[in-house]
Amino acid sequence: IGKRHLQNAMREVADKPMRPGRPVQFSVLRVPFFLEPDYETSEGFEETNRQRLIRKWGGEAGFEAQKHRHQLKERGQEVGIEHFNLDRIASNTLASHRLVRGGTKTKGITAAEALYNALNDRHFELGQKLNDRAMLAEAASKVGVPEEESLAFLSTDEGVAEIRAAQQMLRQLGVSGIPTFVLGATTVLPSGALRSQYLVEAFRELEEASEEGAPKSVFAEALGVPLEVLAEPLAL
Repeated sequence: IGKRHLQNAMREVADKPMRPGRPVQFSVLRVPFFLEPDYETSEGFEETNRQRLIRKWGGEAGFEAQKHRHQLKERGQEVGIEHFNLDRIASNTLASHRLVRGGTKTKGITAAEALYNALNDRHFELGQKLNDRAMLAEAASKVGVPEEESLAFLSTDEGVAEIRAAQQMLRQLGVSGIPTFVLGATTVLPSGALRSQYLVEAFRELEEASEEGAPKSVFAEALGVPLEVLAEPLAL
């Protein structure tokens, strides 16, 4: 849900700049967050998301109450997501986070965002698990990374230390849920699937306050992403 609202908000602000002839450009750096940090990292570990939520919320009654409160199905339909696969396979997400981070460094933010969106669709709608290395490599091939290159990368520990450093920064910023948008290095928006208009207003405040836009990303150094990569405008 969050990614659809984000895309809609960015397009609205970019298409209708406050300063005529000076459209806003966006750069997005995806920062890994683990809903289940204690999950085993082995490719074989899995459970259904339904099982995960029933366990997390203390049984069927708690699960139903939370489902009614969050209304993810209804909010997803607002942005064109017709089906959330409740029984999708939940697993450790470190491999997928490493692949998106690696793609950001080597292919740029537009390719990395395309990969991120594809993995979201494969997981949330098709039910595929995010530590399936063959699936991850096949998805990355669609943005120009050969499958054998992705499989070789995933067989290493590259990016693990940087992701751990980013987790520490998230804790220092008080981020405890997803999605959470951090604008530049200072503005942390409330966690949750914020609607497009809320994001538009936040972007407009930055656009009005400064001709130079948001400060540099607080996470780039921790994740080892060069600032010149973030200087590339995101293709909307």
